[in-house]
Amino acid sequence: MANPVVKLRQTNNKQLRQHHASSRAREPLKISARQQAQLLWEQNRLSDRDINLIRGFIAVGMLTRHQIQRIFFRDHEKMAANRLARLYHQYFLDRTLAWGDEMRAMGLPACYIYTANRVGLEAYALCTGARYQQVPFNRDRYLLTRQNHKMLHDLQISEMFTRLQVGMQAMGWEMTWFNEWAAILRQEEEELVRPDGVAILERARSDMEVGYFIEMDRGNTDWQKKIAFYDRAYQRSAWRQVLRVTDYPAVLCVVVSEWVEAEAIQIVREKRPITRYLFKTWERFLAEDVYQGWLDPVTANESGLIG
Repeated sequence: MANPVVKLRQTNNKQLRQHHASSRAREPLKISARQQAQLLWEQNRLSDRDINLIRGFIAVGMLTRHQIQRIFFRDHEKMAANRLARLYHQYFLDRTLAWGDEMRAMGLPACYIYTANRVGLEAYALCTGARYQQVPFNRDRYLLTRQNHKMLHDLQISEMFTRLQVGMQAMGWEMTWFNEWAAILRQEEEELVRPDGVAILERARSDMEVGYFIEMDRGNTDWQKKIAFYDRAYQRSAWRQVLRVTDYPAVLCVVVSEWVEAEAIQIVREKRPITRYLFKTWERFLAEDVYQGWLDPVTANESGLIG
């Protein structure tokens, strides 16, 4: 399996012919996923944006329609909904509406959640010249079912990815994203720390870059252990080679409440770790510019991510 490190491409898709974003059940697929992908490819029914969408799923596993429209459709809801409906009925994508109540409760728009279908992954392999087995995506990890106990946490990670990516696009910067598997730091076979992801923010046509580990807390993080793990990884892993950076990334921590934030900040102040930490509550994360207003526990000041 190839390393799942993702940088989204610039695409120049013309606006697609509008059609109704049907919620009807899709017809059974009567040919293999590989044959369907080949058919879509040969009939020129896929765009570079569709393939770029699969890169997004390789990065974070699943994205909501609202997240997809912001990243790939310049926040054009109707265009996104129509195209995604077509890709769903072509078996390029899978989707679910089963988490609407939970999405509303956590402050996200209640809408379809999408992930890559086998057809989409076969099409991506065809486009990139890889074998299907080399596409770095674990479909079993991102099942769109009520039994997926990681779903809400994954949606938090997707929202971080979306906000960072949209901000980078607006500023003319680029982002390279290491998903949860690629972001693991090890010493030989020993896992030292497993972030939710790593974002490397890069200024186009410049050597300027800054990296961040991502930690999206659901209220059960052991901050004593987490802080020890990050310092251990700094000291014992080949992080420069794995992440392709010169400076050890700071950790962006989005926590569930002000109470958890205060507790975590106190631990950081007591431990004085090597690693730098920046905090926001989930509520502030949703309400504010993702690039501003991060609380540095050591200085007690707010910090931006770039500049």
